[in-house]
Amino acid sequence: MKCRLAFEDWQKNGESIYQTPLGIELSLGDLHSGTLFDAEIIIDLDIEREIMGAFAKYNAIPVFRILPNVMLSGIAKD
Repeated sequence: MKCRLAFEDWQKNGESIYQTPLGIELSLGDLHSGTLFDAEIIIDLDIEREIMGAFAKYNAIPVFRILPNVMLSGIAKD
């Protein structure tokens, strides 16, 4: 499914750090509020239809997190 990723927030431990010194420093790069990226994700056709249907009927969109592979292996650092 082709889509656009819209940067929303910098978070740490599930909480926004966007207005902290670290969040401000990180936001000086390419990832700041309103940044858009063209992307393609691999999902089942049923899920794609669910997403498209929710948008068409309710103007609702799902929100996902990007989890670096290192987090999935249990090596995430604080």
